Amino acid sequence: MKSFRLCFLTAAVVALTASLTAQPKTAPVVKAVETARVAYVSSGQFLDEATGIKELVRTAKALELEFSGTQSELSLLNEKLRTLAGEINRLRADPTANAKALEEKQTAGLKMQQELQGKQQQAQAAFQQRQQETQGPITTQIGKELRAFSKEREISMLFDASKLGDALLDAKPELDLTPDFIAYYNSKHP
Repeated sequence: MKSFRLCFLTAAVVALTASLTAQPKTAPVVKAVETARVAYVSSGQFLDEATGIKELVRTAKALELEFSGTQSELSLLNEKLRTLAGEINRLRADPTANAKALEEKQTAGLKMQQELQGKQQQAQAAFQQRQQETQGPITTQIGKELRAFSKEREISMLFDASKLGDALLDAKPELDLTPDFIAYYNSKHP
């Protein structure tokens, strides 16, 4: 009787396994992907004086002019620091130099270096804030116009090659729409 149960159990397992493997497998669902049109622009060229976006170039020049006094002040302070460093080096090289004079020059040099660094940081912060105020709205408008430009040309993906860096290994020059977009933007925003 035990052998009958064992044979029956084995036959049942074989039959069950055969019926499970005989069922048709469902095919994986493949999503249809439409053809995409891809192009790129190089936003680094937007600031080119000759061929760039005129509105952006104008604001960049105005910003440069606005901060030219600060830049001159920083350059003058940097030159004074270099001159002082030269004097310190001459005093160090002179065996008859006064130690007190050398120490005074070094203290003055450290003070001047700290002053220069502080002014550079202030100038950088002021420049960035003013740049955001003047160029921020233009940059926002450029983004909107890039989307409209892409939509009109039925471009599925538009990349900024300037921001891709080493990630962009190769691209056909005919995919570069930078001059076309600049002309498009300049015609709408003279």
